[in-house]
Amino acid sequence: ELLARSRSTEGNCLVPQSYESDEGVKLGSWVSESRKAYSKGKLSEERAKRLEELGFVWDTKGIAWEANFGLLAQYLSEKGDCLVPQAY
Repeated sequence: ELLARSRSTEGNCLVPQSYESDEGVKLGSWVSESRKAYSKGKLSEERAKRLEELGFVWDTKGIAWEANFGLLAQYLSEKGDCLVPQAY
């Protein structure tokens, strides 16, 4: 229920690992542990399916990569090259 509530307010299931609910539930830790269990094949198919129905993201690094790729494409469009300064 907390994850569903977080999704409805934030628009996604990308809960920061340090997030703790007002009720004192360490939702961020639970989300992180769920991802670890899934990656090790230790999360049941039923639980994985329930999380996926909420829009749960298993590969958070993939999400960040896609977002940064989009920013690079935007930079290319604006500047005409992909020579992004390190401090940009």
